[in-house]
Amino acid sequence: MEQNVPLKVLQPKTFLSMLLFLFCALAIGQTKTISGKVFDKSSNPLIGASVLAKGTNTGTVTDFDGQFTLTINDNVSTLIISYLGYVTQEVTLGDQNSLVITLEEDTKALDEVVIIGYGTQKKKDLTGSVASISTEDFQKAPVTNVEGLIANKLPGIQTTPFSGKPGAGSNILIRGGSSLNASNDPLFVVDGVPLEGWNDGPGILSQLNPNDIESFTVLKDASASAIYGSRASNGVIIITTKKGNLSGETKVNISSTTRVSKIINKASVLSADQYRALVNEIGYSNTPPGNANTDWQDEVYQIALATENNISVSGAIKKTLPYRASVSYLDQDGILKTGNYKRLTALVNLNPKFFDNHLKVNLNLKGSLEDQRIANESALWTSTAFDPTQPVYVDDQTYGGYFQYTQFASNPALAIINPVSMLYQVTNKSENKRSVGNIQLDYSLHFLPDLHVNVNAGYDIARGTYRASAPANYFPSNISGGYIYDANPSTEVKNTLLESYLFYSKELESIKSKFDITVGYSYNDFVTTNYFYPTYKADGTKQPNSDPTFPFDKPSHSIISFYGRLNYTLNEKYLLTASLRDDGSSRFPDKNRWGLFPSVALAWKINQENFLKNSKVVSNLKLRLSYGVTGQQDGIGNYVYIPGYSLGNASNQYTFGNTPYTTVSPGVYNPDLKWEQTEAANIGLDFGFLDNRINGSIDVYQKKTKDLLNNTIIPLGVNFGNSLLLNIGNMENKGVEFSLNAIPIQKDDMNWDINFNFTYNEGKITKLSNTNDSGVGLFSSSTIVNTVGYPRNTFYLYHQVYNQNGMPIEGQMRDLNNDGILNADDRYITDKSTAPRYLMGFSTNFAWKKWSLSTSLHANLDHYMFFHPYDNTVAITNYQVSQNLNTLYYKTLFSHNDPAQGYSDFYLQNASFLKMDNITLGYNFGKTLVNSTVGLSINASVQNVFTITNYDGLDPESTGGYENSYPVPRVYALGLNINF
Repeated sequence: MEQNVPLKVLQPKTFLSMLLFLFCALAIGQTKTISGKVFDKSSNPLIGASVLAKGTNTGTVTDFDGQFTLTINDNVSTLIISYLGYVTQEVTLGDQNSLVITLEEDTKALDEVVIIGYGTQKKKDLTGSVASISTEDFQKAPVTNVEGLIANKLPGIQTTPFSGKPGAGSNILIRGGSSLNASNDPLFVVDGVPLEGWNDGPGILSQLNPNDIESFTVLKDASASAIYGSRASNGVIIITTKKGNLSGETKVNISSTTRVSKIINKASVLSADQYRALVNEIGYSNTPPGNANTDWQDEVYQIALATENNISVSGAIKKTLPYRASVSYLDQDGILKTGNYKRLTALVNLNPKFFDNHLKVNLNLKGSLEDQRIANESALWTSTAFDPTQPVYVDDQTYGGYFQYTQFASNPALAIINPVSMLYQVTNKSENKRSVGNIQLDYSLHFLPDLHVNVNAGYDIARGTYRASAPANYFPSNISGGYIYDANPSTEVKNTLLESYLFYSKELESIKSKFDITVGYSYNDFVTTNYFYPTYKADGTKQPNSDPTFPFDKPSHSIISFYGRLNYTLNEKYLLTASLRDDGSSRFPDKNRWGLFPSVALAWKINQENFLKNSKVVSNLKLRLSYGVTGQQDGIGNYVYIPGYSLGNASNQYTFGNTPYTTVSPGVYNPDLKWEQTEAANIGLDFGFLDNRINGSIDVYQKKTKDLLNNTIIPLGVNFGNSLLLNIGNMENKGVEFSLNAIPIQKDDMNWDINFNFTYNEGKITKLSNTNDSGVGLFSSSTIVNTVGYPRNTFYLYHQVYNQNGMPIEGQMRDLNNDGILNADDRYITDKSTAPRYLMGFSTNFAWKKWSLSTSLHANLDHYMFFHPYDNTVAITNYQVSQNLNTLYYKTLFSHNDPAQGYSDFYLQNASFLKMDNITLGYNFGKTLVNSTVGLSINASVQNVFTITNYDGLDPESTGGYENSYPVPRVYALGLNINF
């Protein structure tokens, strides 16, 4: 803008025009024009660097030569220069009108420190397949459990909700799992403490507050996870919580979220009028249909409310004692009436340093209290099966005022129960108290600072109670007089940890090398006490034969470990990691007690070679190769290798004379039990372009598990039972993972980032016996089997026969062996598995000024589910069944008098889907309250937004081949966040 306007331009104007011009000039004030160039340290121009006048919205970007021109007010004294991948610089103008600015590279992205097993490592120096995600990249919508923060955000990790009930967690499967009967859960390590078991909560991580979590690190390949040895076959997830800071500034954060949940779809069943018409068509043998019009699903479901409130305080006492403390309270109703989940959590983290920072202390304490009213989930199926022509309530109070099929009063087990009575007359409550804590000391020796001594002592203690009751007028219990079972406590879990390791690092500049060595010892002890109590009638008298054989059971096991790791870097280009762990587990006999788990990994930083070192396009290119062995001993029991005996109960006694004697029975055992071991190989490529604005990785892996731990049917007389845990069989998984992150827009007032991940996993069982591998294999359910040559959990079914119109013919299956007899020999093993072959995840975040919008989606492709006509809700489509009907009608008009029909491949469906997990809109008011010292932001979100699928049921997302009985609801949430 020209500052001195020629007088001749103004002379023709009127006096009014002159006044208007003067007014505008005064409003704008004096301005000046600044020009300049922005370079990197190699004098290369930076294209698109942001140049902003500090304290204003006036700015520009550099051109292809790194040049800029900016007109600003005279009172502006500072410019802010920023560029992705470089340190932001503030330049004081003074009297300068022409600037030359050099930006320093910000190596934070590649130098980001990642938590790994027993230590940390820079992201650029990782050799294994490690995925890390922190607060900035978590799911933006509010979640109940911490695993929801990373759901579908990382390749190779399948996160599936267990159910939709309040407080329910999720199943996490890394690279397809490695076991058949043993656990497929990853090892969770929280602030250095490994967690064991469910601890009576709704999930292994349910007692953690998602607002306390700082980061997740997932160790996927054996090179990264083998340092954890015997517990790492299914990967390791390391979780760290937020800590205080040394700034001394006290920060307070208050957040509150209100959520409303509702069922998305109900099962399609007959209306009362349709039901009456069907009854009149086929007849009835007992009670005629009633006159009511009851939608039983409406009677059992509700719109559920949840509130969550959090407060955290962080800072440092006298700038020497960093601390963070938080308290959270969640109160969540379920969409199934009477269900409720309450959780109170508290956290204290202290992180002081002493002796000139030579001694670092991390003290982490977490406590939680969970209180659940568990709704009777049997009402879910019954609400789709109960007669819609009958009322919910009746005047007769014999059964509490609920309508019941009184013709079955002498044997209620034959009746379908009023689902509303199931919810309100049956009470199941549980309470779980849990504390997890540890103190970790890291001492850098004064006389040898490169040598660190690290000691970590931790615990995980939980105590659960359980109470179940039903009154004497509850229809199924009217004969027994109701029941009360009060277990206080029901379970106690005490896990203790003591470990110590030495860490030594050294850089040898003369040979362009640096290395670090870790050598350590670990002891884990796990004790679970299960308490058993007699059952009482509703009037307080003891139920017959309800005394437990033992007052309690106290299973325990221990693991002792020795481990070591070497990291070596040559010339900042070539990296080597090697680790070795020796584990001893009390779950195995002496001869097989110890397992050795080695790993090795190599990496080559290609971008550090001369032909790429100065590239303006390639900012990161690293090739990784790894191999390792991990073990498995979870989920198999503690004393399987030891001969044991059990006492019979009161109904298993022999009487000699007038004296009853309790029987003693030997139990099955396997003295040859040994480790299940997984060998894994991985090749990966990390890449980054344009200062890492585009980055990602590609991994190809193969896992082979041998000596699979399986409960196997054995011949009679071989042992003291018909099944035994054996090391029998091998399986393999192979796959490809791909992740891509991009930042299309990064400006001062606008940012947009995109994340996409893709996983392909193919599993196959390669051996199931020590002799002949022919035959069906090992059943995991009546329709799901594990068989050599097929993926884990494939379906074992009959071939359905169809008529000329393409409709299935009831009871007609293919006689595959042509023997003229239809029996189990005619069932076949499909190539359809419960596990998806392809996983995809997509998320994006867009921010403009004070607004933000984020969403995430995921897809599971090529996985299958079975709709069993007798025990699966989704199979009940367009029909209603009650005890009044002798014939069960389906949409195919099957009577199901032929048992083979229940195993027909007609019910097998492709359950592939695309699901929008959430969408969140937020607005940040900034520091606008109380003299601009209090920040305020709000957000609104929807979860479980939509699902695109050809699946006929309610929800295609499940882990076991059958739909979850408790549907996952849609959630609407409104959140408020205040910080000061």
